[in-house]
Amino acid sequence: YLRSVVLHQWLFGYELPDTILLLTEDGHVWICATKKKCEFLQPAVDRDEDFKLHLLLRSKEDDNAANYDTLFKQAHARGSESN
Repeated sequence: YLRSVVLHQWLFGYELPDTILLLTEDGHVWICATKKKCEFLQPAVDRDEDFKLHLLLRSKEDDNAANYDTLFKQAHARGSESN
């Protein structure tokens, strides 16, 4: 728990509870969060930086199944590229 809090504080200056972060070696950051947290992070999406930020809005309708599928695909795709 403490590692995730420290990472949130370092990256965002704010703790983002109940948020999933996926950091990839090629500079993509995938974040699955609530609407309020996505709105907080939205300004960073449009910035032209060395990384690309992707926001996934949490969904109660399907218990985040589509978001988990996206995250797993991205993790697997990025992992298989480095092998």
